[in-house]
Amino acid sequence: MSVSSSGTENQNPDSQRCEAEAAHYALLRRLAPVIRHNMAGTLQPIAMVAAMLERRLQKADADPEALLKNARDIVALSKEAAASCVDLIGWLAPKDNKPVKADAGIAECLGMVVTQLSFRGFSVADNTGPIDAQLPQSALRNVLTAALIALTDEAATPATVLLEAQFAQGLLSLHIELELPDAPAQAQAPEKLPYRPLEWRDVQALAAQESVQLVRAANRLTLQFEATAVADASALAETAQA
Repeated sequence: MSVSSSGTENQNPDSQRCEAEAAHYALLRRLAPVIRHNMAGTLQPIAMVAAMLERRLQKADADPEALLKNARDIVALSKEAAASCVDLIGWLAPKDNKPVKADAGIAECLGMVVTQLSFRGFSVADNTGPIDAQLPQSALRNVLTAALIALTDEAATPATVLLEAQFAQGLLSLHIELELPDAPAQAQAPEKLPYRPLEWRDVQALAAQESVQLVRAANRLTLQFEATAVADASALAETAQA
């Protein structure tokens, strides 16, 4: 049996917005540990260099060149950390829906979930390869990430998550499938999640909001995104600047 996101079209706009907002909140609750960990990781190097600088300042024969280098390192690391934190906050409240190259956006989404999936026994095989297309960043962040979490939440046993992609005629088709192990694994006790499991109605609500088509069958699904060829997008940008 397949399920498409088009089923939400019969709902009134207010109901659709409420469902999408609830689904987005549920997704962010699941991603919160990763966002928190990544933010802490960007700030840790600053604290380390600052501690080194403090120790050197306490010495009577401190080397001015070494102090200057530490100060410059702190400035550079602070700029990188600020940019990284702004990008991570964009998952919560995006300032704008900038376009992103498809393969880079897919890699970003996988990076947000792969560690959590590995803790649960899942592995990820990204066979999408380079994709000469770009699409709105929020479409991948919201729909792809939610779909990966929902698909693995539903699985009775750990498996390998396979991803493949095709781009043609303005559509990026992303195929996701659970490859079950040859030897049936023993069903595990339900994991205690930091928040409720994501359901397919959540994914469908996000897909409808982002104009993404979703077709689902047992252990696999296909997401279709409206995308633009990179060459065409570059030409449009050059025309706009002229």
